[in-house]
Amino acid sequence: MISIALTGGVATGKSTAAALMRKHWGDSAAFFSADSAVHELLTKGAIKTRITAVFGEGVLDADGEIDRGKLRRIAFCNGPLRRKLEGILHPEVQSMGLEARCVAIENQKERLVYEIPLLYEIDSQMERNFDVVVAASEKTQRMRMAEIRGLEPETIEQLITAQIPITQKMIRADFVIWNDAGEAELEEQIFLLLDFLNSTSFEDEKHLPPHT
Repeated sequence: MISIALTGGVATGKSTAAALMRKHWGDSAAFFSADSAVHELLTKGAIKTRITAVFGEGVLDADGEIDRGKLRRIAFCNGPLRRKLEGILHPEVQSMGLEARCVAIENQKERLVYEIPLLYEIDSQMERNFDVVVAASEKTQRMRMAEIRGLEPETIEQLITAQIPITQKMIRADFVIWNDAGEAELEEQIFLLLDFLNSTSFEDEKHLPPHT
C-alpha cells in the first residue's frame, strides 16, 4: 500500500485536493483527515477536561462544548498555550492515523492519503512514502480567507504566521500542486499526479523509504 501525506498552507486548497483524489481513486484508496480527527477529539470528555484545565472554562460554549473559534483565537495569540494544545491533540491524532492505516491494510486498500495541514509544523511521524504540498501565493491565501471565510485581517495574519512558510513546505515536498487559479486547473494537476502514481510500477515498497 502506498501512503501519501497531503499538506499545504492555510486556504491553499488541501481539502479540495483530497476530494478530487477521492473522486478519481474511488474505493481503491482510504483517506484520513487530521482536521476531522481533531473535531472528533474535541467532543470527547477526557480531551475537554484536559483543555479546560489549561485554557479555563471560557473556551466552552453555552452547551458546555469546546468553542473552536475561541480556542483558536486564544491559542494563536499565545505560543506557550498553543504548544500545550498541540501536546494534547497531536499524539491523539497520530494514534488515530495509525489506526486508519491498520484499517486500510485490513481492507486491502491500494493507497492511503493522510490530509495533515500541520505535517511539518508538528514534525509528523506518520509513516508515508510521498509528501504532496498544495500551494498558492500568499495574496491568494489572504483573499480566500477574507472573501470566502470572512476572517478579519488580524486573524488572517495570525493563521499565516503560525505556519511554516509555504515556500519551505514546497522544498520539502516530493510533489507540489500549485493552486492559484480555479478548481479546473487544480483537478488537472491532481489528475496528472494520480496518473503518474497509477502508471508507475512499485514492485517493492521498500524501494520507497517512508518519510519519518
